[in-house]
Amino acid sequence: MINSIIDNLDIIDFAKKSKDFDIDIFDNKKYGIVEVYGNENQPALFLKEVDSFDGNTLKLIADIHKDCWNFQKVLFLYVYTKTEIRIYNCSKKPFGYNQDDVNFNFKKELQNLELFSCNKTDKSKLETLNTLFSRIAIDTGFIWSAIEAEEIRKELNLQHRVDKFLVKSLINVAEKLEKEGLKDKDIIHKLIMRSLFLLYLEDKGATDKEFYNYFSDKATTYFDILKDPKATYNLFERLADDFNGSLFTITETEKDLVKSNHLELIEKCFKNGYVDDNQIFLFEDWRLFDFKIIRIELLSEIYENFLSKLDKKGKKDTGTFYTPPSLVELILNEKLPIQNNETDYNIKTLDPSCGSGIFLVQTFKRLVKRYEKHHNIKNLTDFNILVDILKKNIFGIEIDDKSIKVAAFSLYLSLLDNLDPKTDWWNKKIQFPYLINDPKNKDKKTQGYNLFIRDTISDFEIEELQNFQLIVGNPPFGKLISPEKDIENKQKNIREYCNKEKFAKEMVLPFLHKATFLAPKGEIALIFNTKVLTNTGGTYQNFRSWLFSKNYIEKIYNLSILRKIPKEFGGQLFGSATTPVSIIFYQNEKPIKPKDSIIYYAPKTYIKNSVLEGIVIDATDEKYLPRIECEKKDSKIWKIAMWGSYSDFELMEKINSKYSSLEEYFKSNKNEWIKATGLNADSKNLNFTPKKIILTQKISRFFSKKAIFKNSKKFRSIDEKYFKPPFIIIKQAQENKEICASYFQEKAFCLSSAYVINGNSDINLKKSLTALINSKITKYYLFLIASSWGIERERASFKELLSVPYLIDNLVSNKISLKVNKIISIKNSNEVNQDITHLEKEIDQIIYNDILKLSKDEQIVINDTINYSLDLFENQKKSDAVKPVLEVNHFTNRITNYLNNWLDDVNLKVSATHYKIDRNCPLYLVKISFGNKQKRTITSTDDVSKILKSLDKKLWEEEAQNLYFRKNLNYYDVDDVYIIKPNQRRFWSETAAMIESKTLLIEIMKGNE
Repeated sequence: MINSIIDNLDIIDFAKKSKDFDIDIFDNKKYGIVEVYGNENQPALFLKEVDSFDGNTLKLIADIHKDCWNFQKVLFLYVYTKTEIRIYNCSKKPFGYNQDDVNFNFKKELQNLELFSCNKTDKSKLETLNTLFSRIAIDTGFIWSAIEAEEIRKELNLQHRVDKFLVKSLINVAEKLEKEGLKDKDIIHKLIMRSLFLLYLEDKGATDKEFYNYFSDKATTYFDILKDPKATYNLFERLADDFNGSLFTITETEKDLVKSNHLELIEKCFKNGYVDDNQIFLFEDWRLFDFKIIRIELLSEIYENFLSKLDKKGKKDTGTFYTPPSLVELILNEKLPIQNNETDYNIKTLDPSCGSGIFLVQTFKRLVKRYEKHHNIKNLTDFNILVDILKKNIFGIEIDDKSIKVAAFSLYLSLLDNLDPKTDWWNKKIQFPYLINDPKNKDKKTQGYNLFIRDTISDFEIEELQNFQLIVGNPPFGKLISPEKDIENKQKNIREYCNKEKFAKEMVLPFLHKATFLAPKGEIALIFNTKVLTNTGGTYQNFRSWLFSKNYIEKIYNLSILRKIPKEFGGQLFGSATTPVSIIFYQNEKPIKPKDSIIYYAPKTYIKNSVLEGIVIDATDEKYLPRIECEKKDSKIWKIAMWGSYSDFELMEKINSKYSSLEEYFKSNKNEWIKATGLNADSKNLNFTPKKIILTQKISRFFSKKAIFKNSKKFRSIDEKYFKPPFIIIKQAQENKEICASYFQEKAFCLSSAYVINGNSDINLKKSLTALINSKITKYYLFLIASSWGIERERASFKELLSVPYLIDNLVSNKISLKVNKIISIKNSNEVNQDITHLEKEIDQIIYNDILKLSKDEQIVINDTINYSLDLFENQKKSDAVKPVLEVNHFTNRITNYLNNWLDDVNLKVSATHYKIDRNCPLYLVKISFGNKQKRTITSTDDVSKILKSLDKKLWEEEAQNLYFRKNLNYYDVDDVYIIKPNQRRFWSETAAMIESKTLLIEIMKGNE
């Protein structure tokens, strides 16, 4: 019997106390019990039971919501009575109020934060409540894909969370300070950093009214001190003197430059956030940000993000972007785990481009945890031991002095965060060590030897920077700019390094290479741009040859799909950067027993499968690639394995072994074929004015009726033989997500955004070649080998296009050209219906059956890769690939037919059973049964949805914060096999059935041994 509305959601029995999640943000005396529901030890939502929604309760809800927002990790706050539930949006900024304002309208303000509310008597809303906010809905993330939740998704804008809002406020206030006369950015950074530190101390209880009275009689908070510039700088001097370090030093010039109006802006920013001049309204006793709740690692991320956005050009030139905490944890869970019994706390670690120190902070925290395990103590609070661990093991190199100061700042906060009690830190009782090593600093007393302001790629011989046991980090990545554009020579050393090693002009490559010299016997885990794997150009091949043949690669995570996540899903992985990235785990020394394969993880979608933030890696995203194949410097396996299966790799190898490429064909028939890129207007030598040009955006597949226009513009001259009709034009960009080649019969010149193929060859061959380029096999081939398509840009280069197999011969050329003639006739007509789909399919079948002679299984592999993998890349949350399974006959028919054809024992046959499964269920199930005769497929009446929903949670495994592995399950029960996988169509394709069949065959053979 359901006694309370919350019982509908099957969630309250699974909720835990906050302390079970190590969450200490709620004042129990003030709020009472606030419970947490989570998944895989990560909090997903907060729950609070109340007696009613009266005025006092609404004020309480507002305060709890503010704490939830500052906590940042949770999206929902469920507040409920026996008969009513209200669900609040924890990603939305809280509202302010004055404590003594008895007329404040909490009801109205809270309604703006409300995502959903429901009364026990409202049956239709109860159904929606259960669909979108039940325990199963939370675990499966149904809200991210459900049509019913579209309006709610719009409200769940992750760009409004505390980290994003604080960054925005810091950027705005920095720009405003500059406009109001504070031109020195270093002073602005110091003001912000000191304020963050002092507010952290205040919120932790390390400063109080008595302390502030020392600087100003009536001051009770840091904000009171800011009203007086003299008192402010007296406090700053005390901070610098008491805590030591090198971050809080003050110059006399600074004192003269900082005025009351500047400090007022700082107060506004940290009290209520700073958006613009019109928005600010300060409440006497209310603050937006609570640094007791905002996590230390989030402060580092916020500040680094702030620096990145404040200096976008500088960051772009140096290729540096802040690192998401989830990637840091993923790398450190692999290389510095703390979950098991690891107790070695002396691991000399380097981040070769440490930025604001997120890797170093998390490494330090893990080493402290290991120390605690080794010495069997609950918490290490001895400041001297903490400093000793830090100074012996934590090292960073960074060329940007502002960023390295943030790294030191973050490490200082981490030192303080371990101390207990959290008070009595002043009067030089806590003296921070000097960490920063600055060549400009001539004072040996203040010179540190942990964080080095250096160019990592320069030649240096520093004793501390040798023989590391572990190197982790996110080196700069991106294309090098030319020496002419690199006015400040920021990339000079990297450019010279790449030239010396004959590597591609990519910033990250020298870092990956030099890491092996800095840790000759150690382990390395670095983030890099995926293009290094997929680009098969000569200089990229040189690097890959060194990487895979001279080192031992353990595993690679390809996270390219996360490069352009929509903002409602949290934004792309690296904020403003859209470069596709991967993570590589490697070492210079080969192990005694090397493995024959490299583990390769390549998630195909950014869609969240849970309300928890995170990356989901499905069972099909995990591949074991043959090391011998990976060592081939021109191997295409990295791209094929990202979007395809081993069946795709085999098919591609088969095609490549039988046919030469277009490039090879043109070279061997150079008297018949010529090719070029179109007219170029970006030149000083503009000496040619063609009468007619082809507008690229008007080019259509097969035939372009209205693409030729008169011209008066000048271009660089080009040989007119390329455009003697008839010829083929290929657009660089796609047309409606299709490769676009067009057959032209009139003289006109294309632009540089298109390619031309021509020559003295047969007209029918040109038409057939047009069809080949537009065909499904070319689309399939290029999607699986093009270095950018499916990774970065949705296109293939001309060089990659010319790598497509040349499949046309005289025998089938006439057959295909007849189809092209019909297409041209249709597209050249004035008919309203110009559908050519049937003719395109007929061309594809000629290529499949008459030329390639593909089996039915091979054709299925091609179709499934296009219909599921490519469609998923192009359409993501709208793709058919992630929609619930509606029909599964094709899957079970393929399995039963495959197995029955293989089984030669007449007494052993395979049959299938289907189940009626709710579309909202996270899993789908079919049963394969073995018996003495084959039975027709039946649909069971058993209700398995509830069991599947419970089972779903057990198939998830948390690898790191916000990174989850989801397993498939084959359950064997005597003569039955239950195949259980996610309820998405891509997992139940015919190709998936073929893979499943082979798995079952292996199990059968094992059973017969």
